[in-house]
Amino acid sequence: MGLRTAVRTSVGAALLGLLAVAPPAAAEWGSWIAELGTGFEYRTNLNNSAFSGDIEDDGAWTASGRGGRIYQASDSTRISLALDFASAVQFEFDGLNRVRGSGEVAVMHKFGIGPKVPMLRVFGKAGYLAVDDHDRSGGVYETGFSVSKRISERFDGDIFFKYHNYDGGNGDVVLATLPTNVWDQENFEVGVNTSYLAWEGLLATAGYAYRNGEFNSQCTTGNVATVFAREGSNVKAIARDNVFGGCVYRLGGDVHQFQGGLNYAITDHFAADLGYKYQYAKADELIYRNHVVSLSLLYSY
Repeated sequence: MGLRTAVRTSVGAALLGLLAVAPPAAAEWGSWIAELGTGFEYRTNLNNSAFSGDIEDDGAWTASGRGGRIYQASDSTRISLALDFASAVQFEFDGLNRVRGSGEVAVMHKFGIGPKVPMLRVFGKAGYLAVDDHDRSGGVYETGFSVSKRISERFDGDIFFKYHNYDGGNGDVVLATLPTNVWDQENFEVGVNTSYLAWEGLLATAGYAYRNGEFNSQCTTGNVATVFAREGSNVKAIARDNVFGGCVYRLGGDVHQFQGGLNYAITDHFAADLGYKYQYAKADELIYRNHVVSLSLLYSY
C-alpha cells in the first residue's frame, strides 16, 4: 500500500470509527452552513522565487463560499457535509486567475460535556483547481485532523495535522532528463492556531504551521544553472513557465508559516477580517520568502 493510499485509508477508518460510537437514537439533521467572503490579497513573492531579481509581486481580488449541513449523530458527535469554492483574479498576472471547487466530509467528536472539553475533528476533502494557465490545473486532495480546546472564556486554540496532495498537469519540456510534472506535489503539515477575544466583537488570531514536502519555484533562464549548482538532485521536475517566463521547477524542502489577524464583527452575520502571513521555505541551500496581506468582508449564516 502506497503512502498516499495509507494516509487516506487511515483518515477514512477514523471517520468510520467515530460514526460507530454515535448512538442512532439522537441522530437528526441540524443547522445549515452558509458562508461567503470577498476581498483583496497581496503577495510580495507571487512566483516563489529564490532570486531577488526574479521576484514578482501582485495583488488579487478574491471570493469564496461554503455551504452544507450538519448532522447531529449523537449528543457528542456531529457530521458536516459541505461544498466550497475559492477564486482569485490577479491584477497583473492573469495566467494565475483561478477557481477551486471541492467537497468535504468531517466528523466532530466532543470528549465530554462543557465548554472547555476538547473536541476532535477528522476530515477528508477532494476538489479541482482550474487555472487560466491550464498546465497548473489539477485535482486537490486533503485529509487530516485537529484537536481544539477552549482554555478560558476569551482564549482558545487547536493543534492540527494535514496531508495535502496536488495532482497537476505537465508543462513543456526544458530538460529531457527530468519530468515536467512540476505541479504534482504532496506535503505533510502540522501546526497550532490560537484566538483571543480582545473585546466584544474583536477577535485576534495567531498561528504557526510547519510543512514538509514539495513546492515549486520560478526562475529566469539565466538562473537555471545556479538552481542546479545549489540544489542538484533535489530538483525533481522542471518545465517552461507560461506565466512568468523562464522556468518553473519542483523541489523538496521545509516551509514555515507564521500568521496573525484581526476579525471584527460588524453585525451578527457580517465581519471584516485583516490577515498577514510570513512564509519561509528552505530547500537544500536555496531560501524562499513571501509576505501575504489580505483584507476581506465575510458573511456567515
